[in-house]
Amino acid sequence: MDVLIAEELLLLAYRPKGNPLVHPEMLDHALSAAVLSELVLLERLAFRDGRLSVTDPAPVGDAELDGVLRKLSVPEEPPEFGDWWTAMSTPRRRERLLERLAGRGAVTVKRRTYLKVFKEELFPEADPALRESVRERVLAALAGAEPDARTVPLVSLAHACRLIGKAFPGADRKRAAELAGRDLLGTAVAAAFEQAAAESVGKMVAGGGT
Repeated sequence: MDVLIAEELLLLAYRPKGNPLVHPEMLDHALSAAVLSELVLLERLAFRDGRLSVTDPAPVGDAELDGVLRKLSVPEEPPEFGDWWTAMSTPRRRERLLERLAGRGAVTVKRRTYLKVFKEELFPEADPALRESVRERVLAALAGAEPDARTVPLVSLAHACRLIGKAFPGADRKRAAELAGRDLLGTAVAAAFEQAAAESVGKMVAGGGT
């Protein structure tokens, strides 16, 4: 299996020194959506009217993708994207994908303890070739080149988790938003993030008035 969209997203989301550019929880949600996007591209899933439905339950030969496909094949009624997507978002997926990238030689795994109590896990870049190839593809699309089918969801999810401005500070944000709007899953993720942010602000305002 080639590099997954989720793995490409991780390569963009981590600094060369091995720490993330965006909040890990937001990244975990984006990675879950990236797995779903991969299955849509492979014509195993369909995303219509806010619901995910399995169109072909045949395994694709990738443990990360096949595990999700099996779970989605169980419900009689196609699950709503928002409920199922958030339920499947877990730091463990990010860890597995980072371990896969380490197995490819793209990153290494470093664990350290500081102040004798706090533990930290870093994934510094080992071989920049894979990351640079992903960056070049995204930069070309952001500069105006017509993206391929895999680059559209990658840009859309990177845009949704506010990664574009951090990973590509000089990029055309209007172009990024235009590309992001082409992907239904990425658009749904962005809307969910915006709603969560609005609800968080609302709770803070309500709490401040008591």
